[in-house]
Amino acid sequence: MVPALPLSRRRRFLGYIIPLLNIPLFAFEAYLTYVHLSLGMPVSSPEFLNDLLLLGLTLCLGLILPWWAPIYASRYRLTGDGVIITRFLRGSATIPCTSIVRAEVYLKREPRGEVPKEAIRYARDAVEAIRKGGLKVSDYTNAEEAIVLLLTDRRVYMLSPESPKSIIKRLRHRVPRLPVRLVELTSKGKRVRDLGA
Repeated sequence: MVPALPLSRRRRFLGYIIPLLNIPLFAFEAYLTYVHLSLGMPVSSPEFLNDLLLLGLTLCLGLILPWWAPIYASRYRLTGDGVIITRFLRGSATIPCTSIVRAEVYLKREPRGEVPKEAIRYARDAVEAIRKGGLKVSDYTNAEEAIVLLLTDRRVYMLSPESPKSIIKRLRHRVPRLPVRLVELTSKGKRVRDLGA
């Protein structure tokens, strides 16, 4: 097992509030739709189409949003073959060690979390540049204090292990020539180091 950062308070709150709001709304809307149909409302009427739209919207917000957004805790495991990531509603994903072409580590180095917005923007801009380069991004982070990007030919996996340097060290035992970029974000800006092959 690779210890992960605990899920941030904001994400945990969203993980509770989204189903608590959307499940009753979906049930109420399903009941209204049933009542309208039993009263003989035509299927082609604007009211019925409105009911269907609201049903679909509450279903999407209740299921698809929690599946897509990282609001539930991710867990990581490093095996001889690769990195296994699991998250509630998302199942598991395996990243074979042989497919990892590069790793990037972003660390916040302030005890009170007072990292300037410019430094945090640098990390977000780096992910956005990767996305614009044609790679899909899969966010499996729990918090933003430490983020590890594992880049493959087709996809970027974002993780938030408790000890990023430890997982990189263990990965480099499996992929000895793995290039790693270490970016430390501080109140004075950023410090970038490339750990060559």
